Amino acid sequence: MKPFLSFLLRPLRTGALLLALPALWSTAPTAWAGSCQMEPMTLPVRLVQHRPVATVTINGQSLDMLVDSGASVSMMPTSTAEQLKLTLQMMPFGTYMYGHTGAFEASRTWVKTLGFGSAELKNVLFIVGGNELGNGIQGILGRNILALGDTEYDLAHGIVRLVFPKGDCDAVSMAYWAGDAPVIMTRFASTSHRRSDAAVVQVQVNGKPLTALMDTGAPTTKLSLPAARKAGVPENAMTPFGRAGGLGEDKVRSWLTDVDSFQIGGETLTHQRLAVDDVENNHYDLLLGLDYFLAHHVYVSRLQGKVYATWNGTEVFARRPGAVRNEFDTRFALAPGAIAPDDAEGLARRGMASQTKGKLQEALDDLNQAVALKPDEAPYRLARARVQRGLGHRTEALADVSEALRLDPALHTARLLRAELAAAKPQQDGEAALADLRELDAQLPPSAGERADMGDLYAQLDRRDDALRQYQLWLRSHVNDGRQAQVLNQRCWLRARTGTELGDALQDCQLAIKKDGDAALYRATLGWVYLRQGDTHKAIGAFDQAIDKDARLSWAYFGRALSEWQQQDSASADRDLATARQLRPGIDEAVQRAGFELPQTWKRPAG
Repeated sequence: MKPFLSFLLRPLRTGALLLALPALWSTAPTAWAGSCQMEPMTLPVRLVQHRPVATVTINGQSLDMLVDSGASVSMMPTSTAEQLKLTLQMMPFGTYMYGHTGAFEASRTWVKTLGFGSAELKNVLFIVGGNELGNGIQGILGRNILALGDTEYDLAHGIVRLVFPKGDCDAVSMAYWAGDAPVIMTRFASTSHRRSDAAVVQVQVNGKPLTALMDTGAPTTKLSLPAARKAGVPENAMTPFGRAGGLGEDKVRSWLTDVDSFQIGGETLTHQRLAVDDVENNHYDLLLGLDYFLAHHVYVSRLQGKVYATWNGTEVFARRPGAVRNEFDTRFALAPGAIAPDDAEGLARRGMASQTKGKLQEALDDLNQAVALKPDEAPYRLARARVQRGLGHRTEALADVSEALRLDPALHTARLLRAELAAAKPQQDGEAALADLRELDAQLPPSAGERADMGDLYAQLDRRDDALRQYQLWLRSHVNDGRQAQVLNQRCWLRARTGTELGDALQDCQLAIKKDGDAALYRATLGWVYLRQGDTHKAIGAFDQAIDKDARLSWAYFGRALSEWQQQDSASADRDLATARQLRPGIDEAVQRAGFELPQTWKRPAG
């Protein structure tokens, strides 16, 4: 995440923040070197689905927030502001909010208190707007908090520290943990557009100098399309990789490409596969994302205008399909420090970090130890349930998430996960899933972000009216959310497959396409609506458009085959039917389960 304010928002009440700083110190000053001393404050962080999350309190209410070094200011979605009953104000004239994929509408508010650990800040600015992040995350901690001093990121251990150097620290290496190991060091890049609190550093890709924003809120490292061109990457060397989103409604094209080399502060990585997004930003060329932070221990020194890091010895960038073997400069390898065998919190945080890196067995080993040490900690149980689910251990995941809910019945993310696990086997556990969904419906505020997922689960369980109600509650509270098009399409599909309210279904599909015209799936759903309405000509047109955008959509071929069959074009219908069955064996049964009738003359494929 990287919201940027085009106007610097000078009335941030920074003075109020700074006056509260003496309350931040959670430890005594620590001697560093000579007369340089540090006053650190530790912010425990857990990794949830590729997001670093910290628990804070706002006006006394506990919330989970994304720790986002790419965000210039802290933020929350409208639903969180409604839940907290905050008063919203218009943004100052001439202020614009930009995310990775474009501008978005926003307002602002000041919270009376923001607390984390024993520290408390007063009169803190939050921007209100943008998309919800899911997984129970209710806002973003940006650089108006993270850049109050220097910032240390040890995310492999689930730790962020705010550090306040005192004394003669200008020439001291801030990588205090490194010992004799080589240290990666780079200066902040010189750019007239950069705000002074942002860690924008110089890197080289294929030997070409580029600037990178160090962004814990971006799950993976990403080049902009102009940056890829600067680095000499030809367009025919980029493989389409779907689309990327940001804080607003817009989505942009994304690709994967191989780069020969990536250099930062003396560290060289060769033969890497990176994502490229169709964005253009005047402030930096690429995002150095969470994948980089998980592989490094990083210290951002605003006092010196430098970044220090050591490499943990693990893969640096996110694993990408089809990537060649990555190569690393092992001179910089420094394994993370050991965690004491009785440190349950440290083991749990490291386990969550391992899950984020895709190392599920390592994650399970750490979380097993954490649960054994503290069996009554509901978050540990929930974290282990997510790992067990990733390993395909449904029974064990259900047991863990049920125990988490016994320990903390208000843990909404755990209840939603249990409903998802139960709904996967509706004949066996459908009633249990419905019970959890009803409990969530009673506990959550009407604007809760979980309601879109609840709608999907109700639809999966064939509870049409309940699903429509959840979709309506979510859509009403998330007018500018990036998931709007997706939820509209889901509601359209529910009405299409049940053959009800087809006029409303048509409007939903058309609005989804208006919001996101590049999504092939939405045009396929529109085709099924037209087919339900008996307009085979329009249905075929919609299916044609869907297939033109994505030739792998088996349901679009099947729907077009049904439309062609109704037009008595048996040759075209047979050809499309064969393609659909080849793309997805068993699609005949899936279409019937969705509620559509098939011609009696159609033969089922063997097996």
